[in-house]
Amino acid sequence: MSAAMRPIGLAVFTLTAALIGCGDDPAVTPTVDAGDAAVDAVASGMDAPAAVDVPTTADVVDPCDPRRRLRDGGLIDPDPSCPLPNLIPVIDRVQIQTRSFAPGSCEVMEGCTMPGRRRLLRFDLITPNIGAGDLYLGPPVINNRPDGRFEYGACHMHYHFRGYADYRLMAMSSDTEVARGHKQSFCLLDSARYMDMGRALRPGEAYTCVDQGIHAGWFDLYDRALDCQYIDITDVPPGRYRVRARINELRGLTESSYDDNEVFREVEIPATDPPVSNDPTDACAADADGAARDCGWVVDRALSCTPGTRVTVGCNAACGAGSCAGNPVVRVCAGDGPCTHASAVAENDDACGTQCPSVSFMCPLFRNRYTVMTGGSRAGAAYECRLEATEARP
Repeated sequence: MSAAMRPIGLAVFTLTAALIGCGDDPAVTPTVDAGDAAVDAVASGMDAPAAVDVPTTADVVDPCDPRRRLRDGGLIDPDPSCPLPNLIPVIDRVQIQTRSFAPGSCEVMEGCTMPGRRRLLRFDLITPNIGAGDLYLGPPVINNRPDGRFEYGACHMHYHFRGYADYRLMAMSSDTEVARGHKQSFCLLDSARYMDMGRALRPGEAYTCVDQGIHAGWFDLYDRALDCQYIDITDVPPGRYRVRARINELRGLTESSYDDNEVFREVEIPATDPPVSNDPTDACAADADGAARDCGWVVDRALSCTPGTRVTVGCNAACGAGSCAGNPVVRVCAGDGPCTHASAVAENDDACGTQCPSVSFMCPLFRNRYTVMTGGSRAGAAYECRLEATEARP
């Protein structure tokens, strides 16, 4: 993300939206007030493929900086003498839903499910890096040559690190496998700081889908609303089970410890699906598009503003603030927490002749707080939305 210019007479702050819906755990989802200029989170989505050059903004002083090693022609793998990352999986926000898939849908074509009406066990997977060193994967494409560790998803139009996560549904009292999820390949990036660990990142320093990694003390989030982020439980009888998630199972990523790469979470599978809620962060039960839908959204964070000022929030370089990849949407809600289309302060899909969103609104007079939500223009699609916000007197 490029550093934001500070307009004269405007209050400016930078944030990064996460496709990250950052879960319900307040320890995992930090809140940043307006005026905190630290880059504290990243759009949890992914971005379109690109042949990228090796970054040149690395810190030349730090010999353990992985970007510096790559720039100097060294290996991406960590130097054994440098601090190492340590990844742990966290399962959050379980959702059970039934929906139908067409034979030509991306999720069927990529082997995540089958055509027809299917029952799904959805959940967020959060991957914090609690180690002392960064996890660094680098660009999927270097000098126009794809890195063999990545695979290109033709449906989703971005690169994933191969076979990063493995999902299984297990019996409660044994190691019997009841259902198996699609072996997930991930785009790994800095979504947000984990439980106040790590340091604030300078603009342009966060890892993204075109230069992948997770800084020490930060986490990556795969939100439950994303395509393929589930286990197909169509043929599973009702009852109590355990969801098992493993990451880096083949140890293709060097870590300081591999003993904490597995997690279990107990789940109850009912005979019938729970009633459809009006929670806009639930995954959509059918195909849905645009900023007016009320499903498949991610709550990024709540922010403060000065009553009576005009606030502009966006991830749109053409509009003068932020940047995006893919095709994201933005919604702004009054106060703290998500909102529906009917109660939204502002929402937008495309702005300034691009597929990146930007909105302007008056700071709520009686509630000087607002919440920013993001999502893919097509519900479930990957995206990246690096938000910036400004305030100005009308």
